[in-house]
Order: sequence, then C-alpha cells, then structure tokens
Amino acid sequence: MKNFTLFLLFSLLLNLNSSFSQNQAFQNAIHAKLNAVDYGLLFNNELKVGQAFEFAYFRNVAPALNIGVPIKLGLAKIGGASENSVLTSFDLMFRLENIKSESKVIPFAFAGAGYILEEFKNGHVQFPFGAGLHYRLTNYAFISLQAEFRKALVDDRDNVQLGLGYVYLLHKSENKTMTPPEVPANDDDFDGIVNAEDKCPTEPGPAGTFGCPDRDNDGVADSDDLCPDEAGTFDTGGCPDHDGDGVADKDDECPTEAGPWNGCPDTDYDGVPDKDDKCPTEAGLAENQGCPMAKDSDGDGFDDDRDLCPSEPGTAGGCPDADKDGVADVNDKCPNVPGSLTNNGCPDVLDADGDGFADDVDQCPYTAGTINGCPDTDNDGVADKNDKCPEIAGSISNNGCPDIKDADGDGFPDDEDQCPYSAGTVKGCPDSDNDGVADINDKCPQEPGSVNNHGCPDIKDADGDGFADDVDQCPYSAGTVNGCPDADNDGIADIHDKCPQVAGVASNNGCPEVKDSDGDGFNDDVDECPQKAGTVNGCPDSDRDGIADKNDKCPQLPGPAKNNGCPEVKEDPDSDGDGVVDSIDKCPQTPGLASNNGCPEVKKEVQARLEYAARAVKFETAKSILKSESYAILDEIVNIMRQNPEYILAISGHTDDVGEDEENLELSQERARACYDYLLFRGIKAERLRHAGFGESRPIATNSTPEGRELNRRVEFEIIAN
Repeated sequence: MKNFTLFLLFSLLLNLNSSFSQNQAFQNAIHAKLNAVDYGLLFNNELKVGQAFEFAYFRNVAPALNIGVPIKLGLAKIGGASENSVLTSFDLMFRLENIKSESKVIPFAFAGAGYILEEFKNGHVQFPFGAGLHYRLTNYAFISLQAEFRKALVDDRDNVQLGLGYVYLLHKSENKTMTPPEVPANDDDFDGIVNAEDKCPTEPGPAGTFGCPDRDNDGVADSDDLCPDEAGTFDTGGCPDHDGDGVADKDDECPTEAGPWNGCPDTDYDGVPDKDDKCPTEAGLAENQGCPMAKDSDGDGFDDDRDLCPSEPGTAGGCPDADKDGVADVNDKCPNVPGSLTNNGCPDVLDADGDGFADDVDQCPYTAGTINGCPDTDNDGVADKNDKCPEIAGSISNNGCPDIKDADGDGFPDDEDQCPYSAGTVKGCPDSDNDGVADINDKCPQEPGSVNNHGCPDIKDADGDGFADDVDQCPYSAGTVNGCPDADNDGIADIHDKCPQVAGVASNNGCPEVKDSDGDGFNDDVDECPQKAGTVNGCPDSDRDGIADKNDKCPQLPGPAKNNGCPEVKEDPDSDGDGVVDSIDKCPQTPGLASNNGCPEVKKEVQARLEYAARAVKFETAKSILKSESYAILDEIVNIMRQNPEYILAISGHTDDVGEDEENLELSQERARACYDYLLFRGIKAERLRHAGFGESRPIATNSTPEGRELNRRVEFEIIAN
C-alpha cells in the first residue's frame, strides 16, 4: 500500500504542466540534507531510527528533468546487528520537479539506483524512490523536505528515510563592479523593470519584452514565442523566416524560396506552387497539375501540340522508347539496347584513361599512353612497363636502352660507372659540393669537406662538449647551456646564474622564485602579515606612521612609536619648516606642500613619463613575461628613482574583463611583480618599491571595445614621497 501511494504521487508530478525552478537559467544546484533512517518499521513494526548526512549535486538536463549524485554518511541499526552500523551510499538520482518558478512550494518526485556499504564493506545495491517539497526562501535558496523508500536487492535491508535540508541554485553574478547596482524595491525579479510595468514580475527579462524572458533575444517573449530557442520575427510568432516571405520556416514548404503558397513561389500565379506545377511558366488549372487544359489524343501526358508522336503513346517527347534510355525509337540506332543521347541511343565505348584506346584493348586501361594505351616517357617506342631505361631513349632491340655503353653520358663506361644512370665526376657519381667525395658517400653533400671526415668540414671543439668553438660561449669549459657549465642544471649557465649552486628560474636570474602571497613586496618568509598587503614588515599601516595597525593603538591617526602610534598632545614641531607639522608630514625632513601631506610635488616631467610607462610597458600575450621593448621605459623609471632618493614607487597591475576573475587577478599580480623584479635587478632597493595586482576591478575605459580593453591592460606607476 505504501509503494502504491508513492507511485500515485510520482505519477501526479509527471503530469503537471508548467515551468520548473531548476532550469536552463539555473542548471546547477547543490543540496545538503539531514536524514532520519529506519530499518525496522517495515519488518516487525519496531522503530529503529538512525541518522545520515547527505550532500548532493544536481544538474538540469531537459525540461522538468534533473540528474543528481547524492552521497550519504550515517549511523543506523540494521537487521542482525545490536549496535549502530556506519552506512555510506552513492546514488544516481533522476528527479522531476514541474511547477511554476514563482511558486513558494514546489513538489518533486525522484527515483534512481545506489550502492550501499556497511562499515565500509559488505556492499549491495538499492533502488530509492519517493517524493518531497521545496519551500522557496529566495530566488536561489530553498528548504527541502522529502520522504524516501529504498528497495534493497538483499534480505532485511529495505528502509525508509525522511530528510530535511537546504537547496541552493548556482548562478553567475551579473555585476562585476565593486558597488552593486541600485535595484528598485518593487522589482521582485531584479531585471530593472518595476512590477507595475513588468508583465512577468517574478521572471527576469529584457525591457523589449516588458520584463518577460526571451531566451533567443528576438524581441518576442518566450510565452508568446512559437520558437523560443530560435531567433525570429514578430510576424512569424518569433520563428525564423530565412526567405522573408512571412511564413515561418517550420511551416514553410519552401524555406529557402520566398512565395505566397505555403511559402513556395508560383511564377505563373495560377494558384499551383512551382514545385507541384508541371507548367510553372504557363497559368493552368490545379486539376491539370498547373497546366492549361489541352488535347492529348494518345493519352501519354504529352499535349498534341507538343507530342512528337501524337497518335502513338510514348515517354520520349511523346514517342515510344523501348529501351527507356531517353532516346525515341525513331531516332535510336540501338532501340533495344540502352545508350546515350550523344551516341544516338547506343552504348558509349569505355575508355577509362581517355587515351583513345578502348578499355577492352588498352594494355594500361587506367594510365593514358601511346603504346597500346601505355605510357612511353622517353618516346622511344617502348612502353615504360617494358622499358629497362624508361627515362633514356633507346632501341626496341635493347629493351628501350641506348645501344651505347655509357647510359648517363658522363664519360664513364657503364661497366666502370658506379652510378651508370646518374652523370657524375667521382667514378661516374655526382659530387654536388665538388669536394672529391661522391654524394652517395658524402655525409655533407652540400658543404665541401674532407675525405677523412666523410665529406664534412673538420670541426674544432676545444673542450669536447659537442659545441663547436665558433658557437661555444665557453669554448674552454665544457658545458650544456650554449657550451657553458650549468652546475645546478636549471637551464641557466653559471656565468649568468646569480645562484649557480641552487636551481632557480630565468625570471629571477637563476635564483629560486620567492613567494609573496599578498603582493606587498615582502616575501612570505619575512612578512608578519603574509595574507594582508602592507608597508610595515608586510602589515597594513592605515595612518602611515610606521607602526603596523596590529600594534597601533591609534591606527587611523599618525603618531610616534613611543606613544604606541597615537599623536602626542604637545605641540608638534615642523622640522622642514614647510608649514606641515611633523606628526602629519609624510616628508618631515623635506619641505613640501600641505596639499601633498608635506611632501614635494612630483615633477610634471616625471609624472608624464610614469603615465607614458603605463601604456608603453608590454608583456607576452596572457603571460607575465616582459617584451624587450619595455626595457627602455623601465630603465627611465630606474633613472628617476636614482635621481630622487626620497621617492617610493607603487606598481599596480590591471587587466581587462576577458577570462575568469581569479585568473585575471593572478595575472595582474604577476605582471606588477615582473616590473618590481626588473627594478630590483637594476639596483633599486626593495624598501623603495611596492607592488600589487587588482585584476579587472579598476578599468579606465570600457571593456566593450578592443580599444578600451587595450587601455585597461596596463601596469601603473605612482610616486609616493618618503
């Protein structure tokens, strides 16, 4: 009875006819559920309740059909056991949920198959099925309640389960900016159209369809669109009409030809489409297949005025055609044998290779030739297949070879010529490089060499490492990298390796790459706050007073260390006399402007070069490797830093919005780090440099055009006075 009740509920859900919550817009969902498990009630009315935790992933694969993979782990008392057993299950589940998406309560039914392990062994198969309800919390979140019966293929293992859980529909955020867009309070589906003007207030859609979904973006709402997945026009109910005749392709009998009759042309306007009209250019009657009523004395379908034999029925222009080859018997020279019109009704003679020799007498029927249908390359009257010298004209008596004994004419008699059919100078053989070694024995036939070296030039290799001295960068020290030693085998020659005994990377001059998780210029091994970018031993310093926020009792107000980062109450001195007291002067020893926090104003020419650098520094596509043309502008920045020792330089990397957010953030950090490493390599101290990456979060132009995206892919340089 219980199984029959579940079956009725399952059938009821199958017959619901409306849209569903997890659909093509939200194809993926995750489930977390706590289940009460009972293995006793079905057998002896003794309740043995256990519990299990379930996690599942479901994906929508068709209208009303979702497929999921639930995994369960729990404890339950099973037949024959006095204590709880650990149970694990792995299921493949098919779920039907077919209810309007705006409903608060969404019923569903499910069935599937699973494999169960007891104490992580003793596995067996079970078939679960049941039904449940989703209760909507938000557009993407639901509380779920379900009842489940599991039929086991072994004795005493049937069980029932009651579960309560949480369902979340995975979706992409439509806003990539730091500040979310303002959404009207009375816009339930967040599509930017207020409910009063939204014809589908619970389903997001564009303004062109008054807020209703439009999957194919053709301006016809899905509810009115006869072809919701194919773009069409209003006139055809949202369906495609490729020939533009006002008849949708799905109803158009001639979808590639415009016409008025079910979409088909009617050239003679007689109401019979050309495809069915036997007289398409002459108006006729439908009962006469589009042709005018005419006299057909012999009844062969050819009107008397165009029947070549009006008193004798036939198929070839109205005349008899006994062999049915399309040539009337009166004109057919072979009336009882099918043939071709070009041969007056007689069969064509077969000549596969077209050399004028019929196949039945052609000795080479598939290769055109002049000697009994066979090729004769040297035109000596001997077919190539019988010619022992097919490339050299000879006599028939000598099997196509010349009667002379020097076949290649190089002055070496054939009985002495090591290459009798290839003219040459070295014992009758060719010597392309004229080094006295025949090509057949010459390992370098295009380069003159010596006999002792098999025709190749003698090569000098002083250190014997396989690199010739003329290309060996270390000719007297054997090595593997352009002939130079590489002690740590990292592919960087010791002469260029700053860490020759420790394997490293080329970008770090042969030294190991150092990790800086937060990109603040302090390596993780010395960074006191490795996950938060900062300037004081790698930690944030909000008021820039040189005391990390974690140790600063006044993190928003600059103050001295002796006062734990808080300002002193007594009057502040002004050491540089610029009118900005030392406690708020970021450059207390250098006169500056109050508007610049007591620091000198950055020179206009310096600012101009830094702005130019943001456009001029280039990298390999989708990589953090600097292009060689970037070195010149980076060297200019090096000179600026050397000439202005009070400057601190902040380097920030940015990308466009093409690709994944996390990958863009990582690429921007790596590119900023590449510029930092170059300036460090050129002698600028690490404490004067800062670097960070911001991915696509700070665009300076639109990302909708190639020009805008190019501007957004940049590395910026900003001077911070010390």
